[in-house]
Amino acid sequence: MRRAMVVIRSIVALSLVAAVVGCASLDKARQPESPAQATTSADRKLVRTGDLVVSVGSPEEASTKVERIVKEVGGFVERSTATKDANIWLVCRVPATQLDQVMNSIARLGDEERRSVSTVDVTEQYSDLETRLRNNVALRERLQQLLQRASSIEDVLAIEKELTRIQSEIETMQAQFDRLKSQVELSALSVDLERKTILGPLGYVSYGLWWVVSKLFVIR
Repeated sequence: MRRAMVVIRSIVALSLVAAVVGCASLDKARQPESPAQATTSADRKLVRTGDLVVSVGSPEEASTKVERIVKEVGGFVERSTATKDANIWLVCRVPATQLDQVMNSIARLGDEERRSVSTVDVTEQYSDLETRLRNNVALRERLQQLLQRASSIEDVLAIEKELTRIQSEIETMQAQFDRLKSQVELSALSVDLERKTILGPLGYVSYGLWWVVSKLFVIR
């Protein structure tokens, strides 16, 4: 029983060390940057999201070209949806460094109606997750070493219980980290391909009449 208590204390001590190291790393990440650090932003983790609306003659043909443009830079189309009015909406993932280039290429397929790009700085969250994940992996390795040296059932059960908890935390953190890393490396791009409105002969006549009538009410 005494030995089991010693093992449990060792496990608790390891957990506390990992928590303290993680908190210290997080506090360091939260410290304000010096002017010299602020000028070097290459290591900052940014999540960029683009939205583009383009009117084209044929959304079907344009969507094929969009897929080609996205694939040429190493991206992919997550999903494509055709609306009731024959427009096409695509959700793409492209390398963050190529987002502006891809948007420019797609805009040239027709008439650009609207464009927006949003940026979220996730450097602190990214660093925190990475540090806590690394600490938990080190803790798991230490617990595995203790398990190999355990000589009683009580010791084995106590260590295995803690190992199960740590492994669950690692899997959760790993999934969160992988998702965040993917968002940083691959920007989400929403593309709306709207069919151009083409006026027939009567449409042009109606538009001309409307233009003439509108001028009657304008003095200057």
